[in-house]
Amino acid sequence: MFTLFIRGAVLYAAMILVMRGLGKRQLGEFQPFELAMTILLADVISAPMESVSVPLLNGLLPVAAMFVVHSAISLLSARFDGVRAVVSGKPTVVIERGVVDRDALDRLCLSLSDLLEGLRNAGYIDPSKVGTAIVEANGTISAFPDAAHRSPSTAELGVATGYEGLPLMLILDGRVQAGNLERSGRDAAWLQALLSDRGLRPEQVYLAALDTAGLLTLQLKRGNVLKIQAMEPGRVGW
Repeated sequence: MFTLFIRGAVLYAAMILVMRGLGKRQLGEFQPFELAMTILLADVISAPMESVSVPLLNGLLPVAAMFVVHSAISLLSARFDGVRAVVSGKPTVVIERGVVDRDALDRLCLSLSDLLEGLRNAGYIDPSKVGTAIVEANGTISAFPDAAHRSPSTAELGVATGYEGLPLMLILDGRVQAGNLERSGRDAAWLQALLSDRGLRPEQVYLAALDTAGLLTLQLKRGNVLKIQAMEPGRVGW
């Protein structure tokens, strides 16, 4: 029983290492060759995990081989467009200038219902407002509005906007994030003073986010939300 436990732990650790080595995109969007490898990984690992009579290397060696093959395919796909087209496919325009391309849908084996579902997932209930839609290589549908239905940009409206970047999380579940605090140009004493002025301690804060306009938003563990202009607008940039 203990041997099965150890073998399961080793194979699970190997699976995690391989999946991490494939990159973050593998976890969210599968290309055809990545999906095939993931299915094979599960099948190869299951045999030595279930039976002690199957040598552990019978699971680890195929996993290593598939990792090498996957890395080679990924490298070749990145360097040669022809290889990428074969193993991953190419994006296909299915709506152009507001007109659905029926031939393109037929080539992709997609029905009109599939297209409408994809448009809804992209945020479009009314297909007549879509100017362009593309079926990406991974099967997802990217949709863009026609010019008459898109929102105007701030530049078109003549509105001057400041820099908008990534907010820094200074506190997460009561724990001060020292790296983000240093990146903001402030120290723990500054943060503690801000909290103390309001009778708070870091342990009472569920989330503290500092945006690029210098606004600090505090969500307390008891549910309250406080907004503090902690720094001058335009002084924070990352």
